[in-house]
Amino acid sequence: MGGDERWREPDRRFVISGPARPRDLRDLMERPFFALGKIPRYAPIHYRAGYTEVHVIPDGATGMATIWDADVLIWLAGQIVDALNHGLWVSRHVRFTPWRLFADLGWADGAHQYRRFHGALARLAATTVTTTIRNGPNWQEKPFTWVSDVRVSSDDGVALTLPEWFLDTIAEPTRVLTVDPAYFRLRGGVERWLYRIARKHVGRQRGQWLFETEFLYSKSGSLMQRGDFASALRKIAGNTAFPRYRFAVFVSRGVEYLRIEATAQSTGPVDKPVRHPVAINVDCTVGLRDGIPFDRSENPHATPCHITESDGRNLVHNLKSLNRCRESRFFAHRISGRGGKRKKAQDAVADRGAGVP
Repeated sequence: MGGDERWREPDRRFVISGPARPRDLRDLMERPFFALGKIPRYAPIHYRAGYTEVHVIPDGATGMATIWDADVLIWLAGQIVDALNHGLWVSRHVRFTPWRLFADLGWADGAHQYRRFHGALARLAATTVTTTIRNGPNWQEKPFTWVSDVRVSSDDGVALTLPEWFLDTIAEPTRVLTVDPAYFRLRGGVERWLYRIARKHVGRQRGQWLFETEFLYSKSGSLMQRGDFASALRKIAGNTAFPRYRFAVFVSRGVEYLRIEATAQSTGPVDKPVRHPVAINVDCTVGLRDGIPFDRSENPHATPCHITESDGRNLVHNLKSLNRCRESRFFAHRISGRGGKRKKAQDAVADRGAGVP
């Protein structure tokens, strides 16, 4: 890829011209980066869990970017990953026509969808994010908006610039997951958020994952009351047509849980098959902490842990176990990349800082 000099064209924009499978960023799938309601949200999100912080500040005029607005980012991520997989150069400066996005995401091509699209761009451009995730010790000095330098015209279509944080994440193959096309037909904000939680944690694995309802509420950033949020989960659990996953709500020893299991073992072919760091037979419970649970890791250097329903009497022990999992070398194994492939992905975004007219 280093020998491809086409990026030196004067425009220096990544021009989107064809379809691609939509992809989501793992970091965005389980943390509160977006509003879950369609009523404009002007209250900020301040999320803290362990060493992770996410702060989202909406604009006073447009409100916070919503989980429906994030469809634009999911589509752009899919386009960039597809280009990388075909050995093409990419840039955070992007150009495309709206009808291409409408066609790929199943949006109807009409005046209403253009208004929806313009509203999404406005909110994405006006929402400011600061986070500790992959931002180093000076993360507070690195705020960004989801898109910037947005220009829309009938002749050239849409031109915009993505943040470096976003593009750096896309360059890591293990940090991006494909999204089922049926996701874009989910109407509720909590439904969409729950699909992303399931896709990120459960994926294609067999077995059942248990999440405390209170834990899910704390990670959602929702402005709903706890009781209303729990009611929304129960309603979703009764939806047998939910794409790829099955949900059930039950109470044990006074604690309400949501059980998630995959109804299909595959969401389609993958670009670069990877060895799962989680054992194939997984039964896990996630409590009130920002940790990734697993039963038996294939990484011999990782600290295995298994939090079950009966462990609820010793919450402190459970949290310490999750902390050991998070601090182990499991994460280095999971995101370290694949040598030369990772280097090629980094080379592919070397032009992301280039100025454009």
